[in-house]
Amino acid sequence: MASKTKNVKRPENMQHTLRIFVSYLGRHKFMLLIVSILVTVSALANLLGTYMIRPVVNNLANGDLHSLAIGVLVAAGIFAIGALAAWGYSQTMVKAAQQVVFDIRRDLFAHMQTLPLRFFDQKRHGDIMSLFTNDIDTIADALNNSFAMAIQSFIQMIGTLVILYILNWKLSLIVTVCYGIMFWYMKFSGAKSKVFYAKQQQSLGELDGYIEEMVSGQKVVKVFNHEQASLQEFLEKNEKLRKEGTGAQSYAATMVPVVVSISYINYAIVWRCVGWRMSEVLQVIWCLCVRRHSRSISLHSRAISCSPHLPEQSGCLM
Repeated sequence: MASKTKNVKRPENMQHTLRIFVSYLGRHKFMLLIVSILVTVSALANLLGTYMIRPVVNNLANGDLHSLAIGVLVAAGIFAIGALAAWGYSQTMVKAAQQVVFDIRRDLFAHMQTLPLRFFDQKRHGDIMSLFTNDIDTIADALNNSFAMAIQSFIQMIGTLVILYILNWKLSLIVTVCYGIMFWYMKFSGAKSKVFYAKQQQSLGELDGYIEEMVSGQKVVKVFNHEQASLQEFLEKNEKLRKEGTGAQSYAATMVPVVVSISYINYAIVWRCVGWRMSEVLQVIWCLCVRRHSRSISLHSRAISCSPHLPEQSGCLM
């Protein structure tokens, strides 16, 4: 049997790890620049399109059908531009991410050929295989989802607060407080799930390594009548992976309902305040904007919370 598997933990030199990872991204900086520009266009289009609710509702209330039609067409054009930009950055990001993981996988395999036999004697084969499968796939998923979403979420959240403060800064304070609670819970839940996530990856490597050893060593297991003991050890490792996976997913699973619930509470409180302080037309305008922006921030918060821990995963490879 091979020795104990390595622990999946935070890299000792995170700056060095990130420098190496950024160097891989730098090889495809032109595509990433295009992604950044298209993401910015998409986020700004969503913000401007939502802000167009105000003049559209005003024209509708005033009975100005000509201006109403123009406002609707402008809003439709803005959303169309945003949709095209979103399609463009998603397709470009997929190509860039696959190019990055292609380079990482190629260099990892080339580096493995230079390692001494002692390295392979000290590591489980399942751990080594996991680097080429689970860890690299995690990096690919993170690049496909997190890179563009981080830029878009930042622009959307800052732009949302700016627009709401332009509409009514006093009521926007309520929105700010609710968003603060939302992000505090995201940080709390993310810190808890991060611990279980690292343990889950460690247990997964152990289980993969054990299965690989048992399959390749079936003749030895049969000769020494070790089937029952092997099954029992497998069940223990499988149960350990189940518990740690449950812990990681339990905290992550609460993120979305809590964030969405806070956004609805925020919307309900603002609606009551609007009913006391504004005219009927302004109530419609402000509540439509708050609802649209609250749902938008909830969506982007969900995407951020579901993002893998990219630095820890890249640290396993570099």
